[in-house]
Amino acid sequence: MSKIKNKYHLDLLNLFQTHQNIQSNNSWVKKYLGTTKTLYCLKTGDKIKLIKDYLKPINLSSTEFSDLLISLSTGSSFEELSAMGPILGFYPAYRNKLPPKIINKLFDHVQGWAETDVTCTFTADDLLADWPGWKELLTDFSVDKNIHKRRASLVLFTQPLRLSPDPRFYKLALQNIDKLKLEKDILITKAISWVLRSMIKYHPEIVKDYLEKNKDSLPRIAVREVSTKLATGKKYINKKKQ
Repeated sequence: MSKIKNKYHLDLLNLFQTHQNIQSNNSWVKKYLGTTKTLYCLKTGDKIKLIKDYLKPINLSSTEFSDLLISLSTGSSFEELSAMGPILGFYPAYRNKLPPKIINKLFDHVQGWAETDVTCTFTADDLLADWPGWKELLTDFSVDKNIHKRRASLVLFTQPLRLSPDPRFYKLALQNIDKLKLEKDILITKAISWVLRSMIKYHPEIVKDYLEKNKDSLPRIAVREVSTKLATGKKYINKKKQ
């Protein structure tokens, strides 16, 4: 990656390095997270507090906000990439106005489920603020050669589907699932299960019908978890407690 030019990015990286907590199981944690980037092993809560405390006295402009995110997206550590999610959460007014071309860049270098998912912190209101732009972006993500963008084309729906009954979300989510349901990578199979389970709150009959019609082509883990969710309200049943 190129030398960091963004001052706020550099300051945050210095904070992450100063508070690093490298452990003997560092390699195992990186494998679990699905990243090959440098890992400073900060606890999530500690990392979020560092970011929040640093940014609190700084009155970032909208341009500085997007520039910081773009800079972090090119970072060489897990902490830099995973910092994008909290920062997006701290500035809802700016996040709501991010153009799709910027959002696309944020996913260019994410790696593994954790970096991808924490960046998918956009709400129903964010998507509806520019639905034509988001619809095009999510459709493009679903066929992108980058598997992490394909995962994002599903995970980005999970929060909106849980919080809004707007039919545009489930309709496009199902279209994206149709394009990806034959993939075998766990990044995709688990995401399909997640988005279908998120859909159940407002659209249980639609999920039930879709599952019945596509059970032979959907990933088995999705069929199992979604069926259990429909029947019990839970992702899975702990048989040891029965």
